[in-house]
Formats: sequence, structure tokens, C-alpha cells
Amino acid sequence: MVCRTAGSEIESETGMKPDKVPFKYLGINVSPKRLSVLDCHCLVEKVVERIRGLGARKLAYSGRLVLVQSVLSSLHSYWARIFIIPKTVIAKIKAVCGRFLGMVRASEGGLGIKKLYDWNIAALGKYVWWIEQKADHLWVKWVHFIYIKRGIWKEYEPSMNSSWAWRKICQVKTIFHQLFYGNVGQMTGQYTIKQGYKFLRPDIEKVSWAALMTVKWMVPRHRFCVWLIAQERLLTQDRLMKMQIITGNLCFMCGLVEVDHEHLFFRCEYSRKCRDLVHSWCPFQLPTEKCCEWWMKWRSRSLARKRVIAVVMAALMTNIWWCRNKCRVDMLLFRPECLVRQVHNEVRLRLSSIRLGSKNSKVLDWLDIICKN
Repeated sequence: MVCRTAGSEIESETGMKPDKVPFKYLGINVSPKRLSVLDCHCLVEKVVERIRGLGARKLAYSGRLVLVQSVLSSLHSYWARIFIIPKTVIAKIKAVCGRFLGMVRASEGGLGIKKLYDWNIAALGKYVWWIEQKADHLWVKWVHFIYIKRGIWKEYEPSMNSSWAWRKICQVKTIFHQLFYGNVGQMTGQYTIKQGYKFLRPDIEKVSWAALMTVKWMVPRHRFCVWLIAQERLLTQDRLMKMQIITGNLCFMCGLVEVDHEHLFFRCEYSRKCRDLVHSWCPFQLPTEKCCEWWMKWRSRSLARKRVIAVVMAALMTNIWWCRNKCRVDMLLFRPECLVRQVHNEVRLRLSSIRLGSKNSKVLDWLDIICKN
């Protein structure tokens, strides 16, 4: 009865009304218990709203990738800094982003989209570090007073009566203890989520084309197309036949053989002629056999040379894919000279827009060769 009277006085004085948990605070459901999938449904809805709004469906693949990286992942990061998101909810977010990007995997592998669950763990790692360092936070002081008391944090084990959220934080402490530090207290410097995420990601063998995704000179939409080509994810006729979307599999540009990625780049007579025409203005000689495979595995001591060839090859393959789609949809096939002229213009404009320092005299010479032709 006393509690009800006190509650009534607080309600009358502040105008605030009591609510049931979970309740929303700053757009996030707050609860002393574990949040269910239904409680996190609003997060998935926000992701879907961002995709459906702002004309997102009309964006190119490169624009969609930027939207996923900046807007959609920021919504997840906001929640991930507070509590562990259920894996089912993370799977739904990944599925939504994957469909938005055109049925490709919305995860690492060249696109720069982080593993959501690992990023969630890394974000919660800051609480572990705050407790270890006894940071000047009211919450940290409360944790030491209620839970740890006079004990040692790295040796602390939660009781079964502890809240779900606190047990999860202790699990994160164990993960960091076993995988990264050996002892949380031995870490020096200020903990960052980026640092924690890097520790969580195991070393994996890099694919041969991984270095291509780091070439900053490439046009963004060209980079995305190269990523699809490297993983053989373009919707060529052979893949469309497996999906039972089409029945025929002859090349739209040469009409001679069945199409797959290997034929399109560069066994097709049309694409090979385009490649040969590029040699008339490209400052480097490209190989005549297995051009695409060579480029995917190619290494160069000269970073500038590597970047220029990346810009040229990415523009060429992207325009060949564009021409193939134009031929399939509009039954219109451009002459190779017209396509290569478009490639030349895109390469020239891209390289001309890059500010080069005094140490890039060779690149300036290469750019002069490209612009003069």
C-alpha cells in the first residue's frame, strides 16, 4: 500500500505513468530479462523501411552497397552497443540486406560489410574494459559495488541468480580472455570496437582476387561488378537456366556457344575484340589468353601501375556486362568500337579526377597517353 501511494505521488508530481517491461527508451526496448525475437522486431522493421524508402530500389548496386554500409548497419550498431541481439534477428537483417543487394551474400568477402554478431560482441567488449579499468562511470561503480565487490574482475564468475544481461557481459569477458589477451588486464591503451572486432575475426586464407577490392581508383559500380565476376555471381544464361528462368543458353553477342563467366570474359569473340581494341590506347599490354584469370591473380611491384590496369580492366568488364544486358533486353548490340570508346572515356575521366602528387610522374605519363588517344 505504501508503494502504491508513493507511486501515485510520483505520477502526480512528474506526470509520468508506470509501464510494463519491455519499455522503449531512445528507440530501444529496455528489459531486465532477455529480449525475445518479437521484442527486436522493430529493428528489422526499421531496416525494411530504409530499404523501401528514399527510392532505394532504383539505386545501382554500388549505391545499394553504400546504403547498407552506412544507414542499415548503423541501425544495428546502435542496438549492438547496448545488448546482445538474438541470432535469429541478425539472420533476418542479413537476409533483408542480401535480397536488397540482389541475392548476394551480405557479409565479408570484399564488400566491407561486417559480421553482425561478431561486431555485437566487440561492441559489448567496451563494458568489459570499463570494468577492468574501473572507469569513471556510474554504471561501473554500481557493478563493482553490487557484483564484484572486493573481488578480482578477471576471476569473477556470475551466480545463477544474476540477470541475463550481466551473465552475457561475463561471457564476453571470457571470450576476450581466451582468444585475445590471455589476461584482460594486460591490454594497454584505449579499447575500441574496431580493435575488438579485429581480434574476434580469425585469420582466413585470402582469395586470389582480394587485392582488387582494395584498389581505391576504381569506380564504385565497377568494383561491385568485379566482385560479382570474381565470385561468378553475375546472372549469366547458365545461372538463369538453373533457376529455370530461361531455356536457351547461346551467347547474345556472338551467338555461337553457351554462356558462362569464362566465355563472357574473354572467350567470346565480341569481348575479345573489345579487349584487343583497348590495346590501341592503353599504356600497358594485356595478355591475349585468359585475360580475366591473369588479372585476378596479377601482382605488381608498382602500386600505380596496378591501379591504372585495375581502372581499365574494371571499366572494360563492366561495360561488356552492360552491353550484354542491353542486347538481351533491347535486342541492341553496339559495335565494339563504340563500347571501347565508352570505356576510354570512363577511364580518362576517372584518372583525370584523381589528384596525383609529384612522385607519380609515371602515372602522369600514362594518363597523357590515355588522354591523347
